[in-house]
Amino acid sequence: MRALTGTLMTVSLPDSICSSEAVAGRWPARRLACLALALMLAAGLAPAAAQSLAPTPQTVASVLMYHRVGNADHPSTNVTEAQFRAHLDYLETEGFNVVPLARVVEALEGDQPLPPRTVAITFDDGYRSVGEVAHPLLEARGWPYTVFVNTAPVNAGQAGHMSWERMRELAADGVRFANHSRSHAPLFHRPEGETRPRWRDRVRADLMDARVSLRDELGEAVHQSPPLLAYPYGEYSPALMSEVAELGFVAFGQQSGAIGVHANSLALPRHSFNQRYAEMDRFRVKVHSRALPVIEQAPLDPVRRDRAAPALSLTLAPSPDLQAGQLACYYRGERLLPQWDESGERFSVQGEAPVPVGRSRYNCTAPDGQGRYFWFSQLWVHGEGGT
Repeated sequence: MRALTGTLMTVSLPDSICSSEAVAGRWPARRLACLALALMLAAGLAPAAAQSLAPTPQTVASVLMYHRVGNADHPSTNVTEAQFRAHLDYLETEGFNVVPLARVVEALEGDQPLPPRTVAITFDDGYRSVGEVAHPLLEARGWPYTVFVNTAPVNAGQAGHMSWERMRELAADGVRFANHSRSHAPLFHRPEGETRPRWRDRVRADLMDARVSLRDELGEAVHQSPPLLAYPYGEYSPALMSEVAELGFVAFGQQSGAIGVHANSLALPRHSFNQRYAEMDRFRVKVHSRALPVIEQAPLDPVRRDRAAPALSLTLAPSPDLQAGQLACYYRGERLLPQWDESGERFSVQGEAPVPVGRSRYNCTAPDGQGRYFWFSQLWVHGEGGT
């Protein structure tokens, strides 16, 4: 049996579906079926037995995420041009290895970490400032990047978004594009009265319509093997992850942290920046961060049905650099000290403040003794999402 992490336990899956041969290589159908089944088990849709999985705790890369650059009208989703230039200057001066996002996914699939100081750069939504402000700065350095596009406003010619023509010009310069849904709606949310089959059909239509538009307009400039998805607002649930897995996507959220070889390929982290959180001290810490070697967590589901602060339990793979005695988690101004079990490999934390409507996070960090930090961020969503 091969085990994958579930919501309240690690779930065990049949060898016929999830053998080492079946899950090796470039995300064949069996591996996706394996992930989908794991999520069904995690969501309580099928029985599960407990086992553990201990992949090598190594960092693959950090993925950086922006929306707008140099558009002061939207500070919550914007970095100033000066901030963005400073970020790029730092990456260049410090000798960071800036790679295509597809290279990060390939390394994750092959359990092969990239060189130290490897980052990939992404933008969500496809705003005009990406083409007008960010692109010239990145092109001058010859650096690749990926734009996750929600297609409805582009098809409608909405102001503020790049046109398909402009994106084709960027594609000719080597820019790559990926799926951010058609509607940019909080896809995890199923309104009262909507049946699960109708929700499933709606979500699949939303994602597949965007896939068709992207392929029709941008062709080979779209990530396709495997297709890549950024969840709208970075919000997801086990049910949504299961649909995404069946459609063949590797998916990214907006929770912070570096990507490790054991990362969940249906909720990969990215470091997100806006004007308030783009200062250089914070940027330096994030781009140098290492993946906290989480091999099991409970719960997996970030969606909260009530406002009680959740208890989070994480199991870590051994790492000689991890200074576990200095590990702490942070939540809405609270410093949460971990409660370790007897094994010294699993800890639990729980905040006191109620979760707010919208998004919140537990951010867990620990020093590595070399001036860097292991980092893990757990998303929580309360309400209908998209706020």
